[in-house]
Amino acid sequence: MFFKLKNGHYIILVTTFVSISYAVLRYNIIGDVPWKDLPFFVLNKGIALSSLILLIINFSLGPLQNIGVKITDFWLNSRKSIGISGFLFALIHVFMSLSILNPKYYKVFFVDEGTLSLRGGLSLLGGILSFILLWIYNISFKHGFKQDERIIKWITSKKYVVYGILLTGIHLFFMGYSGWITIYKWQGGLPPISLISFLTFFVGFIINLLGRK
Repeated sequence: MFFKLKNGHYIILVTTFVSISYAVLRYNIIGDVPWKDLPFFVLNKGIALSSLILLIINFSLGPLQNIGVKITDFWLNSRKSIGISGFLFALIHVFMSLSILNPKYYKVFFVDEGTLSLRGGLSLLGGILSFILLWIYNISFKHGFKQDERIIKWITSKKYVVYGILLTGIHLFFMGYSGWITIYKWQGGLPPISLISFLTFFVGFIINLLGRK
């Protein structure tokens, strides 16, 4: 059956559909972003949100169980597919963002001279470093690295995961904090995706901080 929950595929499908639909609703349908920006600019935002949600789910299920929350075997067994999908979405997000990284799309990232602002630099640095840590995490379970217990122990350690999530929070904070409090400027009156993403990050950060061993 199409709607049968199997190996996390339905979770991935629903998360992706809801994230992209929210982006389209906020920017194109209710907001004033032209439809020509749907295939790249708006889609990129939806992909970024779905990537973060999937990754936070992947990293938080174990810690949730450690602090006493009952997690079913289905969710625990779905972590691999959810995590891989989150990583692939993050990779797509990186390529799409770099392709349109200019003052027209990301005005707050640049100063009048056309160079990166401090805010833009900090956001990009946080995003790049968090992706590098995520990339290391992903490849370490492949190419024979999983046979080395020292490597696996390091990348699954509390410090590694918590710092990686924290870098994502830095990326999100400097990307959109100024737009979170100016509610009257919200596209379509809906909360910015960066704000939703930051709240998702914060929940995941606290869960991993408290529950990860």
